[in-house]
This record gives sequence, structure tokens and C-alpha cells, in this order.
Amino acid sequence: MEIKGIDVSSDQGKPDWEKVAKSGIKAAILRVHQRYGVDSSFEHNYKGCKQNGILAGAYKYSYALTPAQAIEEAENVIEVLNGRGLDFPVFYDLEWKQQRSLGKQAIENIAVSFLTRMKKAGYKVGIYCNMDWYNNYLSDNLKKYDLWLARYANNDNGTIPERLRPSVGIGWQYSENGKVAGISANDVDMDVFYTDYRTEKKEEETGMTKTEAIEKVIKIAKNEIGYLEKKSNSQLDSKTANAGSNNYTKYWRDVKSSYQGQPWCAAFVSWCFMKAFGLNKAKKLLKHWPYVYCPTLGQLFTKNANPKVGDIVIFYHNGTFTHTGIVTAINGDRFYTIEGNTSGASGIIANGGGVCAKSYLNSQMPGTKFCTPDWNIVSDTSTDNSSNTAATTENSKPSKTPKWVGKVTANALNVRTWAGAENPQIKSYPVLAKGNLVDVCDTVKAKDGADWYYIRIAGKYFGFVSAKYIGKV
Repeated sequence: MEIKGIDVSSDQGKPDWEKVAKSGIKAAILRVHQRYGVDSSFEHNYKGCKQNGILAGAYKYSYALTPAQAIEEAENVIEVLNGRGLDFPVFYDLEWKQQRSLGKQAIENIAVSFLTRMKKAGYKVGIYCNMDWYNNYLSDNLKKYDLWLARYANNDNGTIPERLRPSVGIGWQYSENGKVAGISANDVDMDVFYTDYRTEKKEEETGMTKTEAIEKVIKIAKNEIGYLEKKSNSQLDSKTANAGSNNYTKYWRDVKSSYQGQPWCAAFVSWCFMKAFGLNKAKKLLKHWPYVYCPTLGQLFTKNANPKVGDIVIFYHNGTFTHTGIVTAINGDRFYTIEGNTSGASGIIANGGGVCAKSYLNSQMPGTKFCTPDWNIVSDTSTDNSSNTAATTENSKPSKTPKWVGKVTANALNVRTWAGAENPQIKSYPVLAKGNLVDVCDTVKAKDGADWYYIRIAGKYFGFVSAKYIGKV
């Protein structure tokens, strides 16, 4: 399979995307941000792709010389994208000559910082570079990411030089001198891609039931209990470090960074859904993005008087809907929640500064309502009678949706076909080295009761590793 594509920036002016689509172009990678500001053609290009059925990805040319600068570049991209979905990854463009002298490890640290931040925001990621960079400046760890490689013929005339096709990567930029109908300003870069990310995403989501979807959100929320908001935009990933009362959290950072410092109970709900199902599905489940204002939720959803597990509760207080959380359990009249920006004190506590598990008697909560997401968006059926057990047997199907990025801490880590050292190694990546980065998708129990992680390697290969030897990035 090959997907015919191009990549564009303001250098190509304002293409006529209807003509581009009619010419046979199926994908376009769009520059989002320049060195000091938004690419002036990005909005036009994104809209044109969406209106004409062209698959859209993004790229950011890097000028970063430190991991902190790389994270700043990621924040700029996230701000411009503003929660909009992409069909292809956000590619980090590594070509700047001033980065060459830094060495492989420093370049790896820069790239991983950018890519990790983008993944936390819900985007697929990859690396763009030419073959010189691939051969001489990319570390082995970076080569495990999805790679989009540039390689042209000396007499580049816009056609495919088949003899130069790279043997690695998910895409090839084969010319910088292409001509495409609808683009008259300049020559355009020509590409072919070998991965249809839409198909990959569909395969990852197959098999999830309604019960599993609800349980997934609740599990993510439970893991956040004890998180305290920060006094500044620092140490956001730590549960307790830099605690303060200024509403700085990782939730706003990942959901919409420009809202950092604002009350965040609804941002916490948005974040849990985004981590569970990805950005696009979260936006559909919550009907509004970013979900920031409780009265708005009450207008978008049917407001039910009685709770169900997985519902979003909107608490009624002083004449308005003022606070929110996720319903995790029900016992008679009592319902249990996990809420962001609250405290452990009894009653409705808005702007309380932490993530807490709480409970209430519904009969004592006049006006409080419950909103049920359309779980059909992420599940195979609207109803199911399956149990709420985690994947613990070989007949179970663990989730293939990445939850977080892990780093191998052992010198050599076997990757097996199922949880447990008695199982054989997988064929594609039987052993991982110390420092390798992986996507952690699920946790399962081996026969001896030990935790094992179900991981994704290089964006496409899956296997099981002992949880003892994976640290969180």
C-alpha cells in the first residue's frame, strides 16, 4: 500500500485544495509553526485538507538546542492545533545544522522531550530527517519511532527514483521539485507513505465493550487520586511536589495549555477521557472541547436524576452547576466519585486543589444531575453483560491503546507473547535494551500474580514485559 502525499508550508502560498485532491494527492503533512510564530498558511491548509478528503498530518522544524526548548516547541504546536484531530502523526523535523555538533545522546534527549509532550497531548508522533541524519545523527532509540525519510536523486525532477527508496521508515520524501495541480507558488515536496493510521487506530479499538470502556476511564481516574495542584508551572507530573493554590496542573497542560492557572475540575474529566480513548474520541464523548464549564455540559447532555457508573456528575450549588467529577460506583442511594480540584472534606468542594475520591447521598443533593456519555463511540455494543475483570488470561484481549511512555531499566529485557517468563519471546523485537522507549498499553497478571505490561514497540509491534523493568518517562 502506498499513499501519495505532499508536504507544504507558507512557501507554497495558499493551495487550491480541491484541485490538489483531484490530482490524486491523498495525504498532506502541514507545517504548523515556524521559528517564531504560526505558519501563515496552516489554517488555510488544514481547512482545505478536511474539506477535500485529504489526510492531514503535521510537522515542526526544530531549532531546539535543549530539551526545554523542545518542550516549548511542542507547546507551540499544541496551542496552534487547539485540540484538532490529525490523520497522520506530528513529525519532528531534525535537520538544523547547529544541532549536529550536539551528539547523538543530546539530539535524542531533545527529540524525546518533544515527542513525549506531543503524545501526552493525544497525538501520534514521528521523526522526519534526511538519510544523512538517519545514518549519522539519530540514536538507535530514535530509529524506533515512525520515520519519514528524505532522499532525492541528484537530478531531482519530481519523479520517483526507485533505486533510492529507503529500506526503512513509514514514508519517503522522494523529491523537492514536484509539480501539483492547485499549487502554483513554488515547487512542492513529494511523498509516499506506507502506513494508513486510520486503519491502525480502528484495529486498536476493536473489541472494547461498554463495560471495558467505562472501567478504563475509572482506572485512569483512580490512578490520579492524591494529585495536588501546583503553585507554578513546574513539576506538573509529580503528585505532590510544588504543591500550591494557583491552579497549575498537568491536566490543563495536556488538554489546553493556554488555560493553565484556571479552575480545573472539568479539565480533569477531559484529561481522563483523552488518556483513555485519544483526543478525537474524547471530544465526541464530551460533546465539547475543551470541556471547561459545567453549565455547558448541562446544556449538551440529557440531565438524569439518578447516577450510573461512568456518568459525569454535575453538582448543583448556589443556583448553578458549579463542579464535576466521574461516578465510579453506586450502593443504594450513595454514589461514589473521583473529582479533580476538590478536597476530602464532606460536601461539594469546588476549587479544593486536589484529586480525591468522595461519596454522597443522592437524596441529599437537590438539583445535582448526571450525564451519560454515548459509549457506542468507543465500544462495539451499547450493552454488554461482560464482567469487569481485567485481562488476566491468554483468552482475554488487552487494550492496544497507549496509556503512557515507558523506559526500559534492565540491561536486556525479554519481550514475550504473554505475561510470564515461561512464554516464548516475540519474533520482531525479542529483546529490548536499557533506555529503549515503549508505549505501555495495559497491565495483566502472570500466573504467579506478578504484574506485566502489554507494550507497543516502534509504533507497531506488541508484546509483554515484566513491569519491574519499565519506568515511566
